[in-house]
Amino acid sequence: LDLCIRSMITRGTYKNLEFVVIENNSTDPETFAYYEAIQQEFPQVRVVTWTREFNYSAINNYGAGFAGGELLLLLNNDTKLIAPDSIRSMVQYAVRDNTGAVGACLLYGDKTIQHAGVIVGIGPDRTAVHPNSGVPFIEDGYRDSIHHVQNYLAVTGACLMIKKSLFDRINGLDEKFAVAYNDVDMCLRLRTMGMLNVYVPQALFFHYESRSRGYDNKGERHERFLRESEMFRERWQH
Repeated sequence: LDLCIRSMITRGTYKNLEFVVIENNSTDPETFAYYEAIQQEFPQVRVVTWTREFNYSAINNYGAGFAGGELLLLLNNDTKLIAPDSIRSMVQYAVRDNTGAVGACLLYGDKTIQHAGVIVGIGPDRTAVHPNSGVPFIEDGYRDSIHHVQNYLAVTGACLMIKKSLFDRINGLDEKFAVAYNDVDMCLRLRTMGMLNVYVPQALFFHYESRSRGYDNKGERHERFLRESEMFRERWQH
């Protein structure tokens, strides 16, 4: 979280920022000491507390209610800004009347692609995949797609910008998708309204994926993931 906030404030060129940090079920006393320290150091940082079970959609919807800006940036805590003009690059598309969600280029720590847009309806379970995943950022990717602004059916909620008025109009993320596919579902709902979802590679971040939560690949977490996959397929099979 400190890497995320500090990189945005000290490295980024876009200064009109308000941070709503959503505390959800932390237990380490050092975490709460950090919250106090970061709010004292940066007045634009505010910590709010979510006390129910982990539900990514509900947590983000809750946090959005505290935001005072015209634009929302959903941003995972396991991210770090790379390109100083990243937020400015996203804003210039997010403010357009025909734009729904705006996504960034996200890199793993080894500088390979984690996210460069989302393609729907393919992959082993016919849900959604990240094209160019694992390709080095210095390469072009499929048909030179890594380094060019373009429309996709969806972008990841790990770093997603949207007008606050539009987010409220569609009732935010669907809380039935507690962990998986909530971002893709929202993007598809925006598409049904005639909105474009835009991938902006000039907005560049590291995304140390699932560093804080771990993966949903076994036990109860995996069962929930499978349920949400099936729900996504049923809703959007057309």
